[in-house]
Amino acid sequence: MLTPSPDAVIRLRAQPGFILAMRASTAAAVRLYRGDRILNALLSDRARALFPHVALYLHFAEERDGELGLTVGAMKEMCVRLGLCSGGRCEAMLALMRATGLVASASNPNRRRRPLVPTDKLIALHRERWGVQFDAMSAVIPAAVAYRAALNHPAFVKSFVLELGRRFIAGVRILEGAPELGPFAERTAGMVILFSLASSGEPGQPFPPDGPVPLSINGLATRFSVSRKHVLTLLRDAEAQGVLARGGAGNDALTILPRGREAIEQMLATMFLYMADCAEVALQAAGREERATDAGVSLSA
Repeated sequence: MLTPSPDAVIRLRAQPGFILAMRASTAAAVRLYRGDRILNALLSDRARALFPHVALYLHFAEERDGELGLTVGAMKEMCVRLGLCSGGRCEAMLALMRATGLVASASNPNRRRRPLVPTDKLIALHRERWGVQFDAMSAVIPAAVAYRAALNHPAFVKSFVLELGRRFIAGVRILEGAPELGPFAERTAGMVILFSLASSGEPGQPFPPDGPVPLSINGLATRFSVSRKHVLTLLRDAEAQGVLARGGAGNDALTILPRGREAIEQMLATMFLYMADCAEVALQAAGREERATDAGVSLSA
């Protein structure tokens, strides 16, 4: 099964440590978010998160056949096919990644192909992002401790990227069970704005909070490098869908409605299980690869 079953999601949400896991996961996402007006202008949050994963997938998928597969043409084709962005935005994003040292040109005797390779900087960035999520998940999925440790092994990282990519290309979507959050994912800084608001409750409130939390349009706009109009439009659209409700004397408070709280829990539980499933496959694949390598070394000795 490529997607977590509804029963598995229900069981995970019922675990005592699930609230702790949600708090840690959303706090990490907000902490690691980098507001950048150039990136914000190029891609939505969903595309911005998935674009480097696609680059890594193309690199590792073709590496198995001895031919580098991360090229501008391959990225453009994949981004258009998956609905991430246009070919022009893909080229601009790759240029930005080269300028910031996330991908680099690779030597290749075939002059007709101009492959790129992910740099150590890009791999380290993803190790950090996956690692904080495995840390958060460990409150409800104990095996996540082993997944976190395995990030230090290149064979695991490669297999993990391939499994994530295989499922995404097959049509698996984390928000499938929480479509109410789609507008947040498709807007710049949408998810981290929602996570930031969910983390603003009083210490005694549950998570997501069921009562009003402070709302500062200016504060959110400044923190996440977006305009006040962008934040207002996002919140108004969420209100129209019954996810949020603003209140207070000067519209300076916000309540995440039951529909919104349900969607946040559903999405995070699905993400935890999805990552754990992919990591388990990767752990087993990396183990087989290491055993095969060890056997080859002993045979040639």
